[in-house]
Amino acid sequence: MEIDRLPASVATLYAELLEQALVRERTAGVEGSLPGGLVTKAIRGRRYLYWQVRTGGRVVQRYLGPDTGDLRAAIERMAERRQDAAAQQASLDRLAAMVIKGGALREQPAVASVIRLLADLGLFRRGAVLVGTQAFRAYGNLLAVRLPASALRTQDIDVAHEIDMALAAAGEPGTQVEPSLAALGLLPVPGLDPRQPSTSFHMRGRELRVDFLTPARRGAGETPVEVPGLGVCAWPLRFLDYLIEEPVPAMVLDAKPALVRVPRPARFALHKLWTAAARGVSEQAKAVKDRAQAAAIITVLAAERPDDLREAMAALAARPSARRKVMTELDRIGARQSSWVAR
Repeated sequence: MEIDRLPASVATLYAELLEQALVRERTAGVEGSLPGGLVTKAIRGRRYLYWQVRTGGRVVQRYLGPDTGDLRAAIERMAERRQDAAAQQASLDRLAAMVIKGGALREQPAVASVIRLLADLGLFRRGAVLVGTQAFRAYGNLLAVRLPASALRTQDIDVAHEIDMALAAAGEPGTQVEPSLAALGLLPVPGLDPRQPSTSFHMRGRELRVDFLTPARRGAGETPVEVPGLGVCAWPLRFLDYLIEEPVPAMVLDAKPALVRVPRPARFALHKLWTAAARGVSEQAKAVKDRAQAAAIITVLAAERPDDLREAMAALAARPSARRKVMTELDRIGARQSSWVAR
């Protein structure tokens, strides 16, 4: 498979965009990122300050306190931080537009809006990882290549979350994912057992779907698992822990780009081969797509980052059953004899 590379100038701009987004994530204060504006209310002859935010067609007001000079000074400092945040966002938007104009893959608007919402809610900062085809789409820009169009098509958004990571972030303010998704028109999909909470959300009249996943724990069974601090449940999947261990940052490109975390590309490729082998006959078309995505990533990494593939293979040593399946699939795509494959 021939590698279709993006221009070096585009790769450089993307790297700068990613670096700026990471700096903004580390330095942005919670107050500085809040949308909305200040409003004053007079109640029984006294004046009070509220912070007003419009979300999903609703107006929400948060009480701040009596209208005093000290409080207004604090709000002014917050407004200055908000202006800094707005300038940072404008810089990110300009860089993203330049990267897209240079030939990088731009995400579909509806999908991008959902991923951006999840990023704004802090999911990826708190340990969530974008997996599935949306991660594959992000790899093209991350690796500065154009990936096969046939392997890119989907509007499914798969988000994996390690429960221990969520617990580690439990000190942060909690968020409610489900109402935010509902504001975008994404509603819970009932499971086979109506007594269990939903782990999937679907946009009526469209193919857009969001699925929340988590690594299966030995002996825990197949039941939805609550993700602490997010107000959402995730479906447990085997071998997912291998995929999402030590994820890397990436950008989902749109008019307003979103900083996400994705699996390491080499692990993504080998996990896709395992997934292809595990699929039943009724999912043959998905298995073909899995192999196509794996082959595309492996082609790029084998040429430019073979050590990444060796590390991903080495991590399979403790999982002999998974390793056998992956080796069989490497035969299928003609990569078994590659120098990076451990014998």
